Amino acid sequence: MKGATAMSADKGQTTGNWHEDVFFGIHYDLHAKAEDTELGRELTHDHLRERLQRIRPDWIQCDCKGHPGYTSWPTKVGSTSPGVVNDSMRIHRDVTAELGVRLGMHYSGVIDNRALELHPEWGAVNAAGELSPRSTCRLSGYVDELLIPQMLELVDQYGIDGFWVDGENWGSAPCWCDRCKKEFATRTGIEEIPENPEDAYWEDWLTFHREVFVEYVTKYADAVHARKADCLICSNWMYTIRQPGPVVAHVDYLSGDYTPNWGAARAALEGRLLDGRGMTWDLMVWGFTRNYGASASAWAMKPAVHLCQEVSEVVALGGAVMVYAKPQRTGWLNHWDHEIIADVADFCRERRDVCFESRSVPEAAILHLASHYYSENDPLFNYGKAVEPIEGALNLLLETQRSADILTEEAALDRLSSYKLVVVPEQTRLSEEVITELVACAEAGGQVIMTGAHLSRDYPVLVGATPAGDEITGTTALPVGKELVQLAGPWQAVTPADDTETWGMRYQDLELEKDGTGEAIVTCRELGKGRIVAVHGPLGRPYLQTHFPRIRTWFDQLVERLDISWDVTVDAPRSLELIVRQKWGDLMINLINRGAGETLAPNRMIIEEIPPLKDIVVRVRREEPPADVYLMPHKRPLEWTFDDETETVEVRVPEVPIHEIVVVEPGV
Repeated sequence: MKGATAMSADKGQTTGNWHEDVFFGIHYDLHAKAEDTELGRELTHDHLRERLQRIRPDWIQCDCKGHPGYTSWPTKVGSTSPGVVNDSMRIHRDVTAELGVRLGMHYSGVIDNRALELHPEWGAVNAAGELSPRSTCRLSGYVDELLIPQMLELVDQYGIDGFWVDGENWGSAPCWCDRCKKEFATRTGIEEIPENPEDAYWEDWLTFHREVFVEYVTKYADAVHARKADCLICSNWMYTIRQPGPVVAHVDYLSGDYTPNWGAARAALEGRLLDGRGMTWDLMVWGFTRNYGASASAWAMKPAVHLCQEVSEVVALGGAVMVYAKPQRTGWLNHWDHEIIADVADFCRERRDVCFESRSVPEAAILHLASHYYSENDPLFNYGKAVEPIEGALNLLLETQRSADILTEEAALDRLSSYKLVVVPEQTRLSEEVITELVACAEAGGQVIMTGAHLSRDYPVLVGATPAGDEITGTTALPVGKELVQLAGPWQAVTPADDTETWGMRYQDLELEKDGTGEAIVTCRELGKGRIVAVHGPLGRPYLQTHFPRIRTWFDQLVERLDISWDVTVDAPRSLELIVRQKWGDLMINLINRGAGETLAPNRMIIEEIPPLKDIVVRVRREEPPADVYLMPHKRPLEWTFDDETETVEVRVPEVPIHEIVVVEPGV
């Protein structure tokens, strides 16, 4: 990447990407406003030094410009908040330089209310011709006349180490200004500008805007790198789940701040894709939360036990961790909530050596394809409903204790054949390259599960089935032992090809004895040493929306029928999450307790207690006995046995409070 081995403009020497070495950080932002009156008033060198020395972060990010567009430093470019009392930027730079802590900036990019007050011509325009009050056009003068000059001012004046640019892809939307329409016509030759998804060239229009966004980020990244090569650039949420295409912008690392509520679930999803990008990455947990459904809800700091569960996902997946802390408007950093952050930092650092920069052991993979995602998401880069099948499939795998990764098309084409199970959840628009790779994976012995009512229509040869009648728009029931479970549609009854077996029949209601239809809706095509199993209806989305236990049981039985030789299996409650990694040649078996002592609900979102999971049995396939097996982070010995006949190590873990790692050292 651009900043990884660039020449330093001020030192004339090759520099590295410092984000590769940082592990725990703190993020402060204020989003300075016109109404502020006391920014920086209570921040002193001694105060900041005391707080940082307690937590000992590797890097911090502080506020410089938030979504309102006012700066919290005395800028010569743009609009300084009238509330700036002291130059808090100088204090942050002085103290971090003294302590050897890297200093990044929280800078709002695409979203800038103040810039659009002063320069409405910079605003994005919707299809009705209305100017946006908050989102700038990526082809406007904003980037050259304000954003880049402000960034360079910060580099020159404070010698900062990086930018974490907020309000970026998720704040972007298609723009119908004259600049964009003209550029679209120039690049594509299309003069007819679409205005809604039903119009011709709509997808070309969206593709154009995604390309322009990447060019916009690359432009300011190149400008900063040219001024200071080791000043790193990250555009918040770029190349995450919401942007699954190849990495082409000149960014130095990847990051995102996951949702204030239900953060562990978001980290589990995003972390798995980021881990497969081949770049240094972090995820930021919000230290505080509130009830988003209540207009009068105040913010509340999460307890340490809650935060530790949320950051465990990131730590176990080999990433770096940031905690978003909320300063007072005066710059004062509360003592008690920094004590909570210090406890979380200690929890993370105890696990750093065995977890940080570990690598995944390929067990199960879920495909997240840009071609499908961009056809169903909320333009340009927001989830919409496009991610629901992916997240549902991940939940099904994790809650049946299968270690799973999420692969973009680029990653899948590179290493799909190394996985034992590949899940393609309700994905349309598969490229010929992906289809070829799925066939090769199955022929080599991999097991492929595909879901969706479209499969027999779009890929009849691949799945070995053709449609039998019209799509079924209502619910379909699947048998689970002597019971049944209903799933929403659409579903498709199929006619299996000669080389394809029927593995499941459709029921129209919930009684085994009378509600069978005789219609095939689950098929299995033997292919080489493996199989392609097609579930001809949605599975990921219904499970995400309901978490019905019988759906999970049905899926578990389907996977068991495939008779996969997993490297690691566990006997544990469904709330135990398994993440299998490797480092230094050792197997690192991460066990995360995803339970909670209270019933969580939209108005009850803070975890106060996590009951330990007890008496966990871990089984590991090994050709020979290991040299040692122990539990990290405190290297506690574990009871284990080795069965020569089955070539299995059986390990007993007394309890998992939040996150424990079983380390299996290979035999000599």
